[in-house]
This record gives sequence, C-alpha cells and structure tokens, in this order.
Amino acid sequence: MMRLVNLNKWKRWMGLAPLFMAISGCNTVASSVSVLEQGYVCSVNQAAGIQLVSDSGLTHGDRARIGFRAPKASSDQVETEQFWVVRVDMGQQPSGGYGLKLLSDHLERTSDTARVAVEWVKPQPGMVQIQALTYPCLYLKIAKGEYTRLEIVDQQGEVRHSLAF
Repeated sequence: MMRLVNLNKWKRWMGLAPLFMAISGCNTVASSVSVLEQGYVCSVNQAAGIQLVSDSGLTHGDRARIGFRAPKASSDQVETEQFWVVRVDMGQQPSGGYGLKLLSDHLERTSDTARVAVEWVKPQPGMVQIQALTYPCLYLKIAKGEYTRLEIVDQQGEVRHSLAF
C-alpha cells in the first residue's frame, strides 16, 4: 500500500513538469522535429553548417533526396507554412563511418531560440572504413514557432551551428 501511495505522489509531481518548464522559460514541443533524409554524400565540397532549404532554394539533388513535390492542395500548403526544411552539413570527412543522427524529435525552446539535438557520429578507432571522402548531412523538418534563432547542438550540448530567421 505504501508503494502505491508513493507512486501516486510521483505521478502527481510528473504531471506538474510542464508547468515547471513553462515557468522556468524552457519549453519542449513534442514531435516537432523529424528526419526527411540523411546521407553520406549530400554534396561535394559542402562546408559544415546549417542551411534553410526553401521551395525556391531546393536544388535538383535536394528535391530528389527528400521527395519534394510542389504543393497541390491546401493541406500541403498548410504543412509548408507550419514547418521549415533545414539541411545540417557535417562537412568533408576523410572516410566512411561519419554521420549525423537526430537524438530527439523534441524542439527545445527558450525565449527566442529553438534547439535541436543531433549526434555527430565518428568511426571507432581501429574499425575498417571505406576510404573515400564523404559529406554527411541530415535534412530536418522543423515546426515553425515563435523563435528567431535555431541552434543545432551535439550530444554534449555544445552548439555546433546556428541559423537566424
């Protein structure tokens, strides 16, 4: 019986977590980030960074990679109005085994900044890798919101790239 009471207290406190986050200024939006595509040779000689990829800014290769279709119906147009498409580039890497991986589908927001957590994957020392230059990237679909800056943070929480809207 005592264990059941403690569990109920825990559930009550966990129910207050969103309130505490809102008061502290930290906000997480559930399922607001998703991967459209990831690749190992996205473009040759692309420097590490982040790019906002708009309908007009999509190259032929970008369109093919993420399966972009021009909006036909109002529901497609609403979706493009509610989301950004962003490409995160790792830059040139000396071999295979490098890549980018989305760590969470939550968008963490504080005041005017939104953060997306991405893992920078590196090959393990001594592992056999293909010896070819690679240019890993990740296309992300990110919910628009009341923020003016997007930061891409790595698995240690360090800001790797940022973009102002």
